[in-house]
Amino acid sequence: MKITDVVSITELSRLLNKSRPTVYKYVSDFEKGNHALVPPSVRKLFKEIQAGNAPKRDVYEYCDRWFMPVDKPKKVQEKPITLKEIVKLLKDNERKLDLKKVKEFIEGEIENV
Repeated sequence: MKITDVVSITELSRLLNKSRPTVYKYVSDFEKGNHALVPPSVRKLFKEIQAGNAPKRDVYEYCDRWFMPVDKPKKVQEKPITLKEIVKLLKDNERKLDLKKVKEFIEGEIENV
C-alpha cells in the first residue's frame, strides 16, 4: 500500500509539522527503499501505513502524539484563584454588580456541592 493511499502529502505536511517538499522527499525515499534517509519516527509511521495497519484515524493520533507543532501552546498550569482575589474583584466592581444576584448565585453553587 502506498502512503498517499491513506493520507495526502498536504495532510502529512501539516501533521508532521514539515514542509510539503520535505514530506515528498521522505515519501519518495521510503518508497524507494532508502529508509535510512527518513527520520525514525516518520519511518515507523510509514511502515505501519504501508503494512495496512494504520487507518487515517491512527495516523492522526500518532502524529498528534509525536509531532506536536512547536508553535502549539502547551497547557500552562493555572494557579488557583484565591478568595482574596474574588473579594477584591467584588469590591472594585460593587457599583456595577447586582449583589443580590451574586449572592443567590453563590448560594446556589454551595447547594450543588
